[in-house]
Amino acid sequence: MAGWLTQPVQLHGSREFECDDLTPEQCSFYMHRWHFWYEADHVFALPTIAFFMCAIGIFVMGHVITRTIGYRLSSQSVIWRKGVAATRYMSYRGFHLPFFRWNSASVGLLGLGILGTIFFFCAYPATPTLITLVAHSDSGMNLIPQPYYWSSEDFGNSPPLGTRSGWMALACMPFVFATASKANWITLMTGVPHEKLQVFHRWISYAFFVLALMHTFPFVVYHVRFHDMVEQVTSSNPLVYWTGIVAIIFQAWLTFASFSTIRNLGYEFFRVTHFIAVVMFVLIFFWHCDYALTSWDYFIATAAVYIPCFVYPWLRTCFEYGTSQRAQIFVEDNGFTRITVPAKFEWAPGQHCFLRFPSFGIHALTSHPFTICSLPSASPDQPSHITFYIRHRGGFTARLYNHGMKQPGVSVPVLVDGPYGGVDPRSFCKSDRLLVIAGGSGAGWTLPFIELFARHQHTQPKEGQHPERDPEKVQEDAQSGSLRPTGPQSMRVVLATRGNATRLWYHSTINSLLSNVLLPSSGPEVDVQVHLTGEAEEHSDSPQVLSDLESASASSVDKMETQKDGGSKVLHQTNGISGKEYHGRPHLPKMIEDEATKSVEMGQSLAVYVCGPDTMQNDVRNAVARANLKLIEASGPGAVYLHQEHFSWA
Repeated sequence: MAGWLTQPVQLHGSREFECDDLTPEQCSFYMHRWHFWYEADHVFALPTIAFFMCAIGIFVMGHVITRTIGYRLSSQSVIWRKGVAATRYMSYRGFHLPFFRWNSASVGLLGLGILGTIFFFCAYPATPTLITLVAHSDSGMNLIPQPYYWSSEDFGNSPPLGTRSGWMALACMPFVFATASKANWITLMTGVPHEKLQVFHRWISYAFFVLALMHTFPFVVYHVRFHDMVEQVTSSNPLVYWTGIVAIIFQAWLTFASFSTIRNLGYEFFRVTHFIAVVMFVLIFFWHCDYALTSWDYFIATAAVYIPCFVYPWLRTCFEYGTSQRAQIFVEDNGFTRITVPAKFEWAPGQHCFLRFPSFGIHALTSHPFTICSLPSASPDQPSHITFYIRHRGGFTARLYNHGMKQPGVSVPVLVDGPYGGVDPRSFCKSDRLLVIAGGSGAGWTLPFIELFARHQHTQPKEGQHPERDPEKVQEDAQSGSLRPTGPQSMRVVLATRGNATRLWYHSTINSLLSNVLLPSSGPEVDVQVHLTGEAEEHSDSPQVLSDLESASASSVDKMETQKDGGSKVLHQTNGISGKEYHGRPHLPKMIEDEATKSVEMGQSLAVYVCGPDTMQNDVRNAVARANLKLIEASGPGAVYLHQEHFSWA
């Protein structure tokens, strides 16, 4: 195969050029910075690298500042608080297109995408925009620079538009791979979890593909114009043309098969074919570049970025977690598949792991991401278990469900990779008010939040207790307000469900979860609100359901009473948990507005966490965005943070 390459094979191609066949005027024109093929990698590829690195650098700086002095500034600087509120508004505000059932990226990300579009396709040195300043003091990019084609074949076989598009496309490749892996350098430097980088992975891939097309078709147009296309393909440059054609076919598959409508038809098929197509594309693209100028440097950079990130999860799975792990599979009363795996690592609410089941035939070829619905053991003497609640649909999840139905509690081998993602622990611990929202199968996702809040309240000193402190100092601090409690002081959990089985399961699971962690009787409550829709709303008052509900809500530590309150059922409990059920969907924007208003009036911070369908996500993020917009206009303290957990982030 090495024989397919131009001999002798080198790392870098030659830059030697002589104007023997050109007039002095033609030579001057050709050797202009924007036209000269022998410097095209420096003129077009390096500024593209610079653009991506500048964008990453902005996120790195924001991450470092937030981690080091951000929380101190939030309590001291009004300008900082307003800046944070403005940044959050840009990060949360988005749009929903009902016809496509699609949520857009936030306006901040859309702005960054527009900036990238201008850079790739419209920037020009005569336009002193931020893009050109970021890239290079006198560098524009693709469509505005002229000419698109040479007026004569005396200037060579590569039209200018094809040349600059090709080098910019090649410069995208390392960043496509950098944003593709679960463990990656960008997450390490910016704190942005890999699932949130998927939008950048897709956008950069789209730019990569469009630029590749803009590299390909100018060659076709150019040589058809001069009537030598057949000669180029058959005798002059067959390797370049045929490898280019095959590479762009694989790239087209990688691009279009990644659309959610196609990807969701078969996840395992998508994963396997995606991996095979990537390997074939990179190999053929490598031959296509044929060490032109510094083209192979970008393959080296891609390997340096991606290979450690690809190998690391496997090494961690094999040597830290072990290959002898076993998972138990159960099916809950509401149809959720429960998977429990012993764990010796720590994790936080909202984090997820990738599970691979070697005994599941073809499904062993792929790993699947599932959100952890438990917390590490609070006692060092008790082992920890990661627990997953999965709603089965088709394919792999259906097989898990059937396996659990046939053999409840069956133990099967499993390979664990994770944890990844999750909420920012500081947002939980440093917020005064918590609002946790979930829909449908997101019910299990709320459980670690409730348990963590209960543990936090259980370990807080009781009112009036200040160990090892001078009583006079305690009284002095109390009068000055410096004894303000730390950590979350209230939690409101909102679950919307259309199934009575999930409704009953949720009440039962919460009581079982908190049976060993009692909230202080005088402390704050966890306000659990279950909103019934669909079937659950229609049959909410049937005698059998009410009987099951009373059994599910009762526990060994309290007794439940049920009464009517304006059409809703109020479940009074004495262990720090209050529950209320409503008919119909929750009015989430109003809830968030009320919580945000209370937090601002009391000078508190609010953290909102949501896991649910796209419409729920859209309502919540825009409501939080509006709350941050009000904070920009307000003069007092306050903060509203949002964490979104999607059912499908890929």
